Amino acid sequence: MKKHLLTLATVLFAAGALFTSCANDPEEPQIQSDGTQISTRAYGDKSPKIMVYVETNDVNPLNALCWEMNDKKFIDILNLFASNIHKDSDGYPTVYLNDKLTRVLEPDPNNPTETGFHKYVEPLQEEGIKVCMTSLGDWQGIGLSNMTPQMADRYADILVFCVDRYGLDGINFDDEYSAVYDPIDDSYSHVIKALRAKLDTKYGAGNKLITVFQWGEYEQIDMTAGGMINFGDHGSFGPNQFVSPSSISGMINSRWMPQAILLGQTYNALQLNQIKNRSSQTASGGYAGIMMFNLRPANDVSPEPVFQAIANGAYNSATVSNVCDSPYTQDWEFIPSGLEWTKDDVPAYQPTYTGN
Repeated sequence: MKKHLLTLATVLFAAGALFTSCANDPEEPQIQSDGTQISTRAYGDKSPKIMVYVETNDVNPLNALCWEMNDKKFIDILNLFASNIHKDSDGYPTVYLNDKLTRVLEPDPNNPTETGFHKYVEPLQEEGIKVCMTSLGDWQGIGLSNMTPQMADRYADILVFCVDRYGLDGINFDDEYSAVYDPIDDSYSHVIKALRAKLDTKYGAGNKLITVFQWGEYEQIDMTAGGMINFGDHGSFGPNQFVSPSSISGMINSRWMPQAILLGQTYNALQLNQIKNRSSQTASGGYAGIMMFNLRPANDVSPEPVFQAIANGAYNSATVSNVCDSPYTQDWEFIPSGLEWTKDDVPAYQPTYTGN
């Protein structure tokens, strides 16, 4: 059962209007080897996209608002890193928000009208930034690669509940840290297919994102499930790294991010030039975007040199500017117990997925 935060604030929060989402414009249909169409989704007119992961343990996600290019926000997709996969007494997966992430999404009992959504998610969405929540293992012996179809179905219900409750634009998957040594065939595909079916049924086809970090047991993702992923990225970080094609079945270049750059460090002139050249390659090759991990406040490790190098390569040397007088600080309360959502706490969102 959900822990500790069953308060009047939670009731008021659940009754609030939390949903902002933009429809996606479909890509040209892609055809599988068996002649069936792979479902693909994209949106907006900026290419390549910029996706960043924000460590909510210590960084305010609103720092993404500080960076602009051509009078628009530089960042397109922000992943809140991360919720964790735990399990209940039945062995079914749960969604656990740790002590740092809980208040970023949940309401403050002392001020129930100011929910995490209104303070940390909605301002980003109002500026055109999509906000997703990462689902990550947590050494609990359960993860994306060892769920039965029934477990995957109920886990997808919890994820849809979180998208609904927290006004999110989608879910990002990262198959790490699960302490799993007995993967179940096709588990990862089961999770993606169940989540896509439920999100599309509730919100309409293409209105919510599923993104995948190419790590762990991603080989389980079959071509059909791969065609349901909006964006894929990888963990081969470095200024001169360029990984293509994706190793995820069904992943095409127009949904793949071949660059992965760590932001919490300083790069020299040679490395920034490498980032520029690789970004040019991403743009000219028609790839989906560029991924960066660990966005920091400008007064910690400023991302501006990296952002400008990307703009020099991918966006005709447009200028990236810091429009904030001062960075956003970590200003929320930590909740020691965190918050856990189980299959018994949430509705069953149709359709039911049983492994077909």
